[in-house]
Amino acid sequence: MTSSSYQIIVRNFSQTTQYFYVFQKQAAFPLLPSPGLVFSGSLGCQSIGNYASSGAQVNFGLDSQVYAGAFSTKQAASPSQLIALLSLNAATLSVVGSTSAFRPVTLTTVDGSPDNCTTLTLDPLGLSAPANQAGIAIGGFGMNVPSYTPLPHPELYCGVVALNNNQAVILSSFVAPVPNAVMNCIPKQIFFVKMGYQPVGSTVAYDESNSACCDFTMGYAAYTVTYKADGTFSATGGP
Repeated sequence: MTSSSYQIIVRNFSQTTQYFYVFQKQAAFPLLPSPGLVFSGSLGCQSIGNYASSGAQVNFGLDSQVYAGAFSTKQAASPSQLIALLSLNAATLSVVGSTSAFRPVTLTTVDGSPDNCTTLTLDPLGLSAPANQAGIAIGGFGMNVPSYTPLPHPELYCGVVALNNNQAVILSSFVAPVPNAVMNCIPKQIFFVKMGYQPVGSTVAYDESNSACCDFTMGYAAYTVTYKADGTFSATGGP
């Protein structure tokens, strides 16, 4: 982890051991023809027993840096089968018959940004060092996507990735991008904790209901999430 990170501490006050997983608020992709085709990934998953009896808690750590990422499958696969796990130590890595790439980026401000857009290359897959490009949405980053054939099944996915405290980068919110176009992605540093077993890196159904919201855009560095005996959540932000 870098020195600038978010911490989410989870405590379970139910009487049974429960699994909890973390996912990020779905990013906006303004130029995507079908807005509903945005996928989300599990950024962390861990089981924990009753806090009152054991004192045990889970600490999910997430880098505050925003990363752009790309994931290419070598064979047709449905989004539910994708495991978008990247190595922090290499820009590309073969994962379950796939190749991935990521780059740290700076989000566009009203005054512009020197590092707000990266260029995707194929064969081999890679992302260029980010540079300034006009026309990128405020609060977002851009990715220049080359021509490719998205049918009959998408084999390329792009979006925002998140670095967790296990030194892994995971596709957090991603789409099958439009070929030969500039993809705009507007991420939000807002994360949710939900009960259930969702392995790290697996795609999850995006659902904010009955979850704890950890909104790091409010300036907090950490949140303490409590899962209560009645099955509801509370979340308290701190310095």
